[in-house]
Amino acid sequence: MLNAVYTSLLDVLGRDEQSRVEVMRRRWEAYYGKLSPTLKVRVGQIDDNVRINYARMIVDKGVSFLFGHDVSFEIDEVEETDAEHWLDAVWAYNRKMSLLQNAALVGGVTGHVFIKIVTGGEYPRLVTIDPETVTVSLAPDDAQQVLSYQISYVSRDPKTQKPVSIRQVIERDGVRWRIVDQVGDVERLTWTTVNEAVWPYEFSPIVDCQNLPAPGEFWGQSDLEDDVIEIIRSINFIASNTARIIRFHAHPKTWGRGFAARDLRIGVDETIILPGENAELRNLEMQSDLASSLRYLEMLRQSLHEISRVPEVATGNLDRAGSLSGVALQILYQPLLEKTNTKRLLYGDMLTELNRRLLAIGGFGDDLRTALHWQEMLPQDPMQERQAALIDMQLGVSQDTLLQRLGYDPDLERKKREATGADLGEQILTAFDRGQ
Repeated sequence: MLNAVYTSLLDVLGRDEQSRVEVMRRRWEAYYGKLSPTLKVRVGQIDDNVRINYARMIVDKGVSFLFGHDVSFEIDEVEETDAEHWLDAVWAYNRKMSLLQNAALVGGVTGHVFIKIVTGGEYPRLVTIDPETVTVSLAPDDAQQVLSYQISYVSRDPKTQKPVSIRQVIERDGVRWRIVDQVGDVERLTWTTVNEAVWPYEFSPIVDCQNLPAPGEFWGQSDLEDDVIEIIRSINFIASNTARIIRFHAHPKTWGRGFAARDLRIGVDETIILPGENAELRNLEMQSDLASSLRYLEMLRQSLHEISRVPEVATGNLDRAGSLSGVALQILYQPLLEKTNTKRLLYGDMLTELNRRLLAIGGFGDDLRTALHWQEMLPQDPMQERQAALIDMQLGVSQDTLLQRLGYDPDLERKKREATGADLGEQILTAFDRGQ
């Protein structure tokens, strides 16, 4: 009896895992504009399906607002440290902003982000993992405490060119983590362990975070939840149906009565001559301009912007905006700003923890916390920004803080000023030696 219950539970867990993967694949299909067509098309007939890829717009806009500008890390806000220099070198080695944008794209589509630390080179490598390949084992009473990560995917043997399964299990082993690399035989359904090692740190080599919060769940929310995808499908259906109506009925059809086709004569001067007084020749034209369909399409489009929290003005459409002040712009962008601020909390916690682990691997201790400096999300007036910065400086705000707010690196600017001052001093001494 117990074995039957245990087997049933495993089946349920397996179905849940399969369902999660299928949902993620459907979201990727939506992002790449590969949703199934909304109109049926007969073989050899014209395809009237219209695919408007709002899914990519929603995700890409979220990525741009989150990591469209550089996010800087700082350990000591007063002076530069060796740890900070080393951390900057690690991120430069891993192409920081490209990596972060890639991670945000994966998170926006799938709802979760995994970044793996790979050691063994001059600097640790950071790898964004596809959440479809990850299976997590959680503590029974804590949905946020991971006991193991299992990364599985299908590859190809370079020697035999046959498909093989690759699996890496990273599981807690006391205070450490054990990493087991395995290769599976697809035909025989067997696994062979090729490497086994103990990760020499108390933390795991994987950090993760939710894209948008899902209380009580490990997996986060995507930017493309089912309600968003359904509205996109409805938009595509209305647009496709409108395109089919236009194709069939946009051109008027000529019809006549009261005569035989052989009696119809067209003169040399293109004048149509009808055979009798009761003969008629008319055009059958579409009586509607599809205004109701277009209004419904617009209503769906506005609903999509509201549900996805990407306002229309964020896509560059200013037809209804007019002249905007800074406050009005913030009000129009408010849904996207709120959404991005939520993401900054989640991704920011992951980056802070990731930096702590990187610094521990670099030998700087495991208790260093980095402060994150984000750039302004909304476009600003450069003159107003600098005027406000001068007022803040008069109120006592440090130059470093103001430079960070304006998008500059204070440490780099300080070095450039010192180099410029040294060059200027050398030029003055040279001129003095020449008697100038």
